[in-house]
Amino acid sequence: MSNGLDNLRQHPLLHLAGVLIALACLLPIVWLLWIGLGPGADEVAAVLRRPSTLQVVWRSLWLAAVVGGFAVAVSLPLAWLVHATDLPGRAVWRTLLVLPLAIPSYVTGFVVVGLFDASGPATRVLTQLGLAGFDPWSSGGALLALSFLYPLALLPAQAALQRVGPAQWEAARSLGATPSRAFLTVVLPQLRAALAGGFIVVALYVLSDFGAVSLLRVETLSYGVYQRYRVPTGRMDAVGYALLLAALAVALVLLWQLMRGRIHAGSARDAVARPWPVVPLGRWRWPALAFCLVLTAWSLVLPVAVVVFWLVRGLRQGQALDGVVAETAATLVYSGVAALLAVALALVPALLARHGSPRLTRAVRMGAHAGYALPGIVVALALVFFATRWAGALYQTAAMLLFAYLLRFLPLAMQAVTDGVEGTSPRLVEAARCAGCSPQIAWLRVLAPAVLPALLAGFAVVFLSTIKELPATLLLRPLGVETLATRIWSLTSDAWFARAALPVLVMLVLAVGLMLLHPAIRRRDP
Repeated sequence: MSNGLDNLRQHPLLHLAGVLIALACLLPIVWLLWIGLGPGADEVAAVLRRPSTLQVVWRSLWLAAVVGGFAVAVSLPLAWLVHATDLPGRAVWRTLLVLPLAIPSYVTGFVVVGLFDASGPATRVLTQLGLAGFDPWSSGGALLALSFLYPLALLPAQAALQRVGPAQWEAARSLGATPSRAFLTVVLPQLRAALAGGFIVVALYVLSDFGAVSLLRVETLSYGVYQRYRVPTGRMDAVGYALLLAALAVALVLLWQLMRGRIHAGSARDAVARPWPVVPLGRWRWPALAFCLVLTAWSLVLPVAVVVFWLVRGLRQGQALDGVVAETAATLVYSGVAALLAVALALVPALLARHGSPRLTRAVRMGAHAGYALPGIVVALALVFFATRWAGALYQTAAMLLFAYLLRFLPLAMQAVTDGVEGTSPRLVEAARCAGCSPQIAWLRVLAPAVLPALLAGFAVVFLSTIKELPATLLLRPLGVETLATRIWSLTSDAWFARAALPVLVMLVLAVGLMLLHPAIRRRDP
């Protein structure tokens, strides 16, 4: 206890900054609880009792369960193939198979609609074959659009397989077990926690998704919040849906933390795992390669092909393809500023972990994760209510939009920056202090150069996430400001697929290019 008090006396501004960050990040959930359980409690309770609400909840949970199950079913064999077999080009597949993480859900929604719309290429082929068309404006269309999320389950499966190591698998093989039997009986039980964690992460993303379900007109809780928010008499209905969505999201986050604890507890007992030996696939080598090719074609090649199809079609028909210079510039500026601010603020909890009170550090970290745990539409709605009632001058301003970005993505920067700070020796700062430097100068001269790679990684992660963010941008952007995300959403919602093709292509180039240039993004545990 005395150590915490000493730290507080030595770094009062650092502790104060940590408290302010935690309180700011708690604003959305506190505000929604105050509205939903206080002045509007009766209206919210009436919304929750409606049979239509239960139907929306069921549809949301069904989508989350199906997409999560698909992601786990695909990720388990993929993790094994790219990690421990003689799959041709497995090092390349490790990169290609996680690149779909860069594609926002509203872009995959555009791909599904662009494929199966009445004039889409897939519908044309089905018509020529005499087959019935597929309705993209349905739960089936949402399943296709959200199937791109499988890398969220693949990354923890790969990490767990690396931690497990081959020792027990080799022991089972030495006792006469076939490779497949050794995997099923020895390795798979040790991957269950990671697979369950991957399922929960995917389910949480699906539950929070707004882009795909809004474009495909599938009423889930997230899209229901937006629909009711747009009706002046339905604002309290939106609050009820938002509280319900927040409760489900927080429950999934708590389950995820439990799974992560089990994963780390299980791996802590093992020594440093040896690299896996190359397991020959034999006759399954080429079917396995075909499996990877088909999945990559669906999740990477097809989106580009659909975008190019509509772009060329629009050019041939003489449609006006609006330039995207202004939207791209706005996207880069807002994302860049948000990423810089996030990295700067992330230094506070990172330095608190080194120089501050342990209790306060834990409290700041938990508070900062509140906005990240909530779906983007919930954070945006809370800030809309707060700004219109108490801070009208900030409503639909750049400051409010940047604040929303920070609430959503500060924990991403915190993870990268904290890892960088913890990897430096505290003796370097102590030596600078002994040389007469103040704490601030010592941090700048000694700590900043050492953690620069971590700062760049945190910047890149937040930058990529902000580029893709749709609901907060849609509800809080200043009047007259269009980003690539809002432009794609509005054009696709109005079925202007040819005009939407160019901003979609720019978005794909930015997002996928950033992941390729910054390997730290695709290696980061979700």
